[in-house]
Amino acid sequence: DREGEPPADAPSPLLPCIRARRSVFAKSYVDRRVDPRAMETLLEAAMWAPFHGPRPPWRFVVLGREAMVDMQRLTLRFYDANWRDTPRFGGGAEAEYLRWREATEGEIAGRWGPVSYMVAIVMRRQAGSKRMPEWEEAAAVACAVQNMHLQAGASPGLACYWSSWHAAARDSEDMRGFLGMGAEDRCFGFFIVAACDPGLRDLRDRRPGTHLAAEWRD
Repeated sequence: DREGEPPADAPSPLLPCIRARRSVFAKSYVDRRVDPRAMETLLEAAMWAPFHGPRPPWRFVVLGREAMVDMQRLTLRFYDANWRDTPRFGGGAEAEYLRWREATEGEIAGRWGPVSYMVAIVMRRQAGSKRMPEWEEAAAVACAVQNMHLQAGASPGLACYWSSWHAAARDSEDMRGFLGMGAEDRCFGFFIVAACDPGLRDLRDRRPGTHLAAEWRD
């Protein structure tokens, strides 16, 4: 090795960034506005994810505080009209649904009140007869979301996680219209962007025996 240079097999400085990537949930949010420039940086990170074809399959709809309330109200209206036909409540008692509805409506100002952005994660299907398989487009979208999460890990006061949202409403025609989605596009949930205490402890643990399944063959 050249003097002053790390050996070729030295650990990459990227690994600490990967280790810092974590999901931070609502109980840890603080009521502090996330700077729009931080949101733009997350989107720039997403832009560099890998994909096949002439254009990336991801599309993000960034909902600010008013728009995210509109989306949550849409979710409640959808369930009000369709709860009996959803897998979650089908065949259940109305009282069960009403308890869920009251709690979910309370989350608009409660659980989700401190959130600065809810980013709809949309997969745009390619057109044409030679388009990529859907799983490849879904994988590319997931890579873009992972890039946002990795970038968020570089800012200790940024709190993010990928919410799958309420499935029946997420997959509904109502949500498709709200997000301006095409007929074959899919919504994969929402990337939640909020603020947290920069000193928030990371209690996660990773051990190869538990969290890594790898087989080496010569």
